[in-house]
Amino acid sequence: MRGHAGPSGYDRLADFVHGTVIHPVKDWTMPRRALARALRFLNERSGSVWYHRDSLLSELQAAKRWVHRDGQVFHFLYGENSYRYLGILRQAGHRNGIVATYHLPPEGFRTIVHDLNHLKRLDAAVVVATSQLGFFSELLGSERVFFVPHGVDVDYFSPGEPPGEREGVFRCLFVGSHLRDFMTLARAADLLQTRDRDVRFTVVTRSSLHHHFNGLNNVELLAGISDRRLLQLYQESHALVLPLLSGTANNTLLEGMACGLPIVSTDIPAVRDYVDADQGILTARGNADEIVEAVMALKADGEALGRMARHCRLRALELSWENVARRMCEIYALVSP
Repeated sequence: MRGHAGPSGYDRLADFVHGTVIHPVKDWTMPRRALARALRFLNERSGSVWYHRDSLLSELQAAKRWVHRDGQVFHFLYGENSYRYLGILRQAGHRNGIVATYHLPPEGFRTIVHDLNHLKRLDAAVVVATSQLGFFSELLGSERVFFVPHGVDVDYFSPGEPPGEREGVFRCLFVGSHLRDFMTLARAADLLQTRDRDVRFTVVTRSSLHHHFNGLNNVELLAGISDRRLLQLYQESHALVLPLLSGTANNTLLEGMACGLPIVSTDIPAVRDYVDADQGILTARGNADEIVEAVMALKADGEALGRMARHCRLRALELSWENVARRMCEIYALVSP
């Protein structure tokens, strides 16, 4: 997915379960272009804003495998983007299972996927936040909906040397763009400019979003950094400060925790699925003052900071891809014909 670091993203699940990966088409040969043009009407009728020609060609590849034999399970890792038509092949008589994982909160899902009929052909919908359960259970029945937490590569994302108090600076890290609350983060950074000049923020996001932090001397702005540099930032910072507007699972949250980075984030159900009081401080949505108080509390209490760092790493180990893959294989077994 664009914007993810190389070791990030839900597609990493494919590295931990046994199966054949059907990759999105990247080499657009003339025959593939011609086929995509001929079937363009299927894209237009998909009822999904994110379903494009590469999604369609991937489903065609899946269809070729579908008719090869019975007893297979097809897992669409990003259901919003990639699953639409494969379930129609059930009418051909072959018996295979279909699983799709969904990542958007319900309010976001409704703006992206307008036609929901294809969802009824799923054997299982996997969600990565408990806040999604009600929406999909109403469509499919609760027996076909499973909450399986998002995983993280705990070997790659791991703690470095404790950051300590280098030059007396307390370093806060913010990463990403999707459903992030930039206005609240900017207000918190502005308040901290006068409250404590030793608190600094590093913000890693698209350069088009840097304008939110104009005039803030305690904010370093980065974009397009390497995976290695991102890992260093996780390991060198004291806290991950991640105000959100909404969300489900969050790669940044999991990667920071895997690196032993205490969390200051927004108190929404999806965050509570992954973070509790042992790992961080959750603040009211849109409340910059609470973020300031949380940062100052962590800065003032090195013992609590260290304790949270240890708990974050332990929580991330529970969410390792190995553990997530084991749970996913149990679901595959349930839906396998």
